[in-house]
Amino acid sequence: MIYPNYNFRKQCANCDDWYVVVDGVMGGKSQGSIKYTETSIVFSGNVSLENNGGFTSIRTKEHNFDLSKYSTVIIKYKSTGQDFSFYLNRYRKHYEPKFRIDLPITNNHWEEVVVPLKHFKIVKLGKEIEGIITQNDFESIIKLGFISNTKAATEFSLELDYVKFE
Repeated sequence: MIYPNYNFRKQCANCDDWYVVVDGVMGGKSQGSIKYTETSIVFSGNVSLENNGGFTSIRTKEHNFDLSKYSTVIIKYKSTGQDFSFYLNRYRKHYEPKFRIDLPITNNHWEEVVVPLKHFKIVKLGKEIEGIITQNDFESIIKLGFISNTKAATEFSLELDYVKFE
């Protein structure tokens, strides 16, 4: 099992786990890149609606994240241009359900959000679906990620200080 916490402010041994996925996988024209600083990770680029595009994301490589012993996620971030969602993925196929919380634009001011895992929503292909999440649902998470969800053609920046589970 991989330890699920990422503190981007310190030398982070597992921070190179993160990579970019944009709508180009489906023909879109959005762009995104990751830059590591001494104190954070910065995900920036632009979202394009051309060719049925409209999203950009970063996610971790696939691991076995057993989050069943945690009850809360804490994320410190700042953002411009797009609302984002933080998600937990149990499946390899993109069309399978994920667990998601929304992170509003902060207008480039640092925010710390503390969210109980039971407050995550179940989503499939970006749309909320019915269902109840149990603590056992969190024992087989394989990826963590952030995805833009404003669906507007804009430049954006998402800067992360840390993601930690308690």
